[in-house]
Amino acid sequence: MLHSSQRQRVIVRSPDSGVFLLLLSFSDAISKPLIVDTSSGNNRRQLNITDLAASMPKRLRDAIIGLHAFTGCDSTSCFAGKGKLKAFKMLQGDQDHQDTFSRIGTLETISGQDMQVIETFVSQLYEKPSHTSVDKVRYDKVRQCFKGKKGILSNSEGVDLSQMPPCQGMLMLLTQRANFQIKIWRASSINFPDLPKPENNRWRLSSSDGLEIKWFSWDFTPKELQDILPDTLGTDDALEKELQDDDLSSHEEGISDMDDEL
Repeated sequence: MLHSSQRQRVIVRSPDSGVFLLLLSFSDAISKPLIVDTSSGNNRRQLNITDLAASMPKRLRDAIIGLHAFTGCDSTSCFAGKGKLKAFKMLQGDQDHQDTFSRIGTLETISGQDMQVIETFVSQLYEKPSHTSVDKVRYDKVRQCFKGKKGILSNSEGVDLSQMPPCQGMLMLLTQRANFQIKIWRASSINFPDLPKPENNRWRLSSSDGLEIKWFSWDFTPKELQDILPDTLGTDDALEKELQDDDLSSHEEGISDMDDEL
């Protein structure tokens, strides 16, 4: 869009809420009035991005792009059933969250302090505002599901895993993938950006020379347990395939919810 900055105004037509959020984050780079047309079919709706950006604190606008990648975009996973509206309201009301998400994509790695803030944010997203550990949130949710039952195996359908937050290790990998994606966005106005390799940012090369998500960097199940499980269960490759299928389903759901909110 920078080549159009000398025009009277710039109009971007797209129903994609991701485009809207990116325009809001980068509005300072366009000196002319910036309009997004979110029309679909016979419904026309134009939003003045320039005026909207001027009404928001810069720190919040800087943080939006971090929140967008973290909560799910075309290249990162979403939190199933959570959407972006609740996450944005949480971001809007907390300065620490804004500071942390505005730093994502500006540094090579995520600091331990920022990861602690992110864990607290995700705990709040899953209705546990007093928690600072996603592993503790997971434990409490499982415990609540089986509360009052004689044993943990008395109800094998008691836990909907899609409604659980990621464990700490997976949350770290998700955050690093978001960090990589935001680096790409922040360099979008540079002709020849110097970008880090995706395989160093929680992606991995597939056998067909494509990229696959690196879901975990540890043995998902102990080797001793894999030896006694059926061949179709328990292997890390099988578990990663299941995670990939689940993620595609939840990602499509999250994108649909996000567009509805816009």
